[in-house]
Amino acid sequence: MAVITPRIRWGSREVDWTWVPASVDELAHTLRPLLAEAIGVLAFTFLAGAAIVINSQEELGVLGMGVATAAAYAIIVAAIYPVSGGHINPAVTLGMVGARRMPPSIALLYIGAQFGGAIIGALLLNLIFDDFVQDAAQTASLFFRSDTGLWTGGLLEAILTFMLVVVFFRAFVDAKGDRSLGGFSLGLVVLFGFLVAWPLTGGALNVARVFGTDLVAGEWTDFGSYWWFQWGLSGDQALDR
Repeated sequence: MAVITPRIRWGSREVDWTWVPASVDELAHTLRPLLAEAIGVLAFTFLAGAAIVINSQEELGVLGMGVATAAAYAIIVAAIYPVSGGHINPAVTLGMVGARRMPPSIALLYIGAQFGGAIIGALLLNLIFDDFVQDAAQTASLFFRSDTGLWTGGLLEAILTFMLVVVFFRAFVDAKGDRSLGGFSLGLVVLFGFLVAWPLTGGALNVARVFGTDLVAGEWTDFGSYWWFQWGLSGDQALDR
């Protein structure tokens, strides 16, 4: 029975694999990190998308967009880590499930909050930049370059996301990790990933961020590949856990 329903480390205690909040206090304790995750992904989707939108008119350049995206990611993770663990990425959440540090039931709520925040962030792009570009969400949507195959682009995104999750685990989950430099380390990974992948895939490293802009823009050309590879490799992202 223990194999079928293993104990999960959730916060400062151990709970059943299928644990759900059983009281008002537990529910309130769960809603707080969900709100933090939604706000975090909202902010990241908006700020990363805004850098792309501004670049379309003002020529920030790849380095400028990369620095803006990386700084946004690092600051947001550091800010909401004390509340929710600073996932702001479905791949990180799934990695936590694989490492048996979060019940699947709570992970689904986290992912739902992340996707919801991404949608609102994309809607805000259209609202704020309405006079700047015709469709900001469309501009910020990420597409594979025409000569980049779906498998090639999807695999590249998956590998870079895997690197991001590994660094997150080493910084914030590993007992020996340096949390004071965790956000900075993640920012460097995002910067590296963006610079490498931008010409080919847009360098999202975050399927929720892609989902938000794609949904609002009504553009799904390459989303299937983002989804497939991000989900397909997520089970291996909790190595040694």
